[in-house]
Amino acid sequence: MDELGCLRRGRNQWDCAAALNILAFCYGPMCVQSPTGIANLLRLGYPVGKISYYRGGMMDWQALGLTTVQGNRSAKK
Repeated sequence: MDELGCLRRGRNQWDCAAALNILAFCYGPMCVQSPTGIANLLRLGYPVGKISYYRGGMMDWQALGLTTVQGNRSAKK
């Protein structure tokens, strides 16, 4: 949550006044990972107005012929 602009105020309590806008999407419309993640964010107090969700996922995006790019796959931890 801290990476998204929220500050910890206690156990499972967050101040998300400075929360970042986020866009969630999965591979396809049957994927449950993004909706589950969104539900968890909301449960912890993330502002609903800061979350956008593209329900069709990458499969829909590509089927519509929209632009995709590949980034650097090396993850920094």
